[in-house]
Amino acid sequence: MMELTRRRLVSIRRFVPLDRIREYAELWIALHRAATARGAHAWHFASADQQNVYIEFLEFGGDADVRGDPEVVAAIRALHESFGEPYPTPMTLEEWVELPAPPPDLLQ
Repeated sequence: MMELTRRRLVSIRRFVPLDRIREYAELWIALHRAATARGAHAWHFASADQQNVYIEFLEFGGDADVRGDPEVVAAIRALHESFGEPYPTPMTLEEWVELPAPPPDLLQ
């Protein structure tokens, strides 16, 4: 039986001033295109509670870390350089590792 590598999820919170939302959207689209072209998933959401706060998700297989791809790295760097103000403290970037599903016999 082949062991599969665990998937990874990276989340990034950003503060985006309302007058810069168009710039943010263009930079996000570049990251989304670069990441999904390499088989990753990319999503972003606006906070329901705090204006100007966004969270981005980049999800990929453990054996296919797209953060090593030059286009993805360039898109991430552009977002960080343009919208790097930390929010909220203490962490704006977190990385998560998939938990394996329990075997079916343990669920009974």
